[in-house]
Amino acid sequence: MINIKSHIHDIACAREGAGPTVAFFDLDRTLIAGYSLVPFALESAKAGARHGEIRESATLLRDALRNGNKTRGGNYHKLIHRLAHALTGRSEDTLEKIGERAFKNSIARNIYREAIELVEAHRAAGHRLVMVTAATRYQAGPVADVLGIDEICCTQLEVQDGRFTGKTIVPLCYGEGKALAARRVLKQRGGTLKRSWFYSDSSDDLPLLRKVGHPVAVNPSEKLAVHARNKGWPQLHFSSRGLPGIEQVARTSLVAQSVLATAAIGAVSRRLGGPAYSNANRMTRMLGDIGSGFAGLEFEIDGHHNLHRERPAIFVFNHQSLMDSLVLAHLLREDVVAMCKKEMADNPLVGPLLRQVDTIFVDRSEKDQSEVLKRSLEVLQSGRSLVIAPEGTRSTLGDIQPFKHGAFLLARKAGVPIVPIVLHNVKDALPKGAFLLRPATIRVTVLEPIAAESIRSIRGSCRELEDRYCMLLGNSTAAALPFSATA
Repeated sequence: MINIKSHIHDIACAREGAGPTVAFFDLDRTLIAGYSLVPFALESAKAGARHGEIRESATLLRDALRNGNKTRGGNYHKLIHRLAHALTGRSEDTLEKIGERAFKNSIARNIYREAIELVEAHRAAGHRLVMVTAATRYQAGPVADVLGIDEICCTQLEVQDGRFTGKTIVPLCYGEGKALAARRVLKQRGGTLKRSWFYSDSSDDLPLLRKVGHPVAVNPSEKLAVHARNKGWPQLHFSSRGLPGIEQVARTSLVAQSVLATAAIGAVSRRLGGPAYSNANRMTRMLGDIGSGFAGLEFEIDGHHNLHRERPAIFVFNHQSLMDSLVLAHLLREDVVAMCKKEMADNPLVGPLLRQVDTIFVDRSEKDQSEVLKRSLEVLQSGRSLVIAPEGTRSTLGDIQPFKHGAFLLARKAGVPIVPIVLHNVKDALPKGAFLLRPATIRVTVLEPIAAESIRSIRGSCRELEDRYCMLLGNSTAAALPFSATA
């Protein structure tokens, strides 16, 4: 077994010679934890129950679930032919929508963080990225899109005039079929198997693994692990996603209890008549220290001194996870007021706590935000700082969404600095859509404060900071670049 960072270094240092290099990736248990068939089958069953459509295919896919991982060899071919037959005459658009829902509701949060790093390393090396999978494109397509993979080789069902004919397109993209698909790609691109990489978890993929110059076993099955050891192939084991263990369940429960306990203690303190600001600060510190301890979070913070250089300030951060609030409470500790969407006030877990610490709730459907502006300025005038996520929403993989201008407008009106906080990997602790926490080392970069008087163009300064976040999250050396407000 080798370290992912060591392997990424090997990718950067590899010298492939003349001609293009292709990196091939399997899908299930390689790019994502588990099998894409599972959420796809569940969404198919839901669609069948709602509309009476594709009922046969939903039953077929549930049969595949009962067999678990046994859809190999002859079983796999039988499954695909049965699936094609069951879909005869059905609309292809139906399966596309099911694939999109399966991705949104489940598969997206199961993409390995290590797999994202692996894909990006090959992209940075100038390699063409190709997914080669036995899954259909209705399962694989959304993953390829979000990872920016150039091409998909997959099992194909014949479609005419937007409807399935009941036939499969042979050869299937399975076993030796994957090797044939890879050869077709390389023939079109002018590459060679010797210069190619292939990542897979399964011994079923040995026909292609044996032929490429760089075979890599990822989360390998027992049979593939033995073969990889005998051949001296690299083995990678990804742990950032997958089925939760008892520790993750226990930590999630403890963090939930700490949030509820913090809210309860705050309520008691208010009834006893303690100073409101002191009570809010106590709750923030409890949440940040106890909550992060229960969650198993450790921190690597670059630019920590910038958190306390100038206050009051407007702290802005990139929104990655529901855990962002816990991380920010740990970092900022006192005299801060958060701004968040109105829906959070009704959240049964965090709503009571947020209401007690003077959180400013924003109704995004309301055009007139003058009351929000007034309350924000009052907070800053009182000597407390604001915490704002300028994106407004989270992306699936944590990539930066367009920044809104509100933080810059407030900073200039109040004459206070903006302090950018870059969260690199909070999503590793709790990805979007997930419910169970995982211990993680959270990497944070706190940039130099942006003085209010340097903000001459709100739109330009906002865009420049957005670009800075994109650069920093894509390239850690970007932290060394100076920030200068756009004129």
